Amino acid sequence: MQLYLDTADRAAAVPLLVTGAFRGITTNPVILQRAGLGSADIPAVHAWAVEHGAELVFLQTWGTSADELAARGRQLRALSDHVVVKLPATLDGTTACARLAAEGVPTLLTAAHTVAHAVLAGAVGAQWVAPYVSKVDDDEGAAVDVVVAMHRALSSGTGTGSGCAVLAASLRSLAAVGALAAAGVPAATLGTALAEELLTHPQTLDADRRFLEAAR
Repeated sequence: MQLYLDTADRAAAVPLLVTGAFRGITTNPVILQRAGLGSADIPAVHAWAVEHGAELVFLQTWGTSADELAARGRQLRALSDHVVVKLPATLDGTTACARLAAEGVPTLLTAAHTVAHAVLAGAVGAQWVAPYVSKVDDDEGAAVDVVVAMHRALSSGTGTGSGCAVLAASLRSLAAVGALAAAGVPAATLGTALAEELLTHPQTLDADRRFLEAAR
């Protein structure tokens, strides 16, 4: 499973990116806002992410029409070949996604909540679809089942996926990450707190402490 960081916070992201465990970052206007940033800061976020090893930087376009979404999406992609343009699974977002995908721009359809959204993403040529796991169902286990079904629909060989893959987003726990990975879901994006939890398991830290004591 490919792991990405769901953040625009440089201080939180860089120490995690440089571990080599995370292939890039994902952002959207809300994530930027939480970091005290806005759309004008997107080029800087892209720059420091790539500088510190991000292979892919998922940047979300915005606008009130398909034309605006597509135009801003092209501007985002112009930053570098590392950029994947995110678009919401709305009428305008899906229309703009189809246009950009037809132009060869890598795209992700986001805010997906049903298996049918995954089929939709594949139908318009998106490379990725991002289900919000914590929003799909209050029961995390049930939500994981829906996301696994998305993955199976896209990899069923029937042509519905057309090369589209699931990037599971908005995960609440490491248990969900493990369950999705075990089911073959190819990618997930973690908030920095959950990513840090992955690297600071109490039993692992205790073992590390004992290793150091024994090495003296």
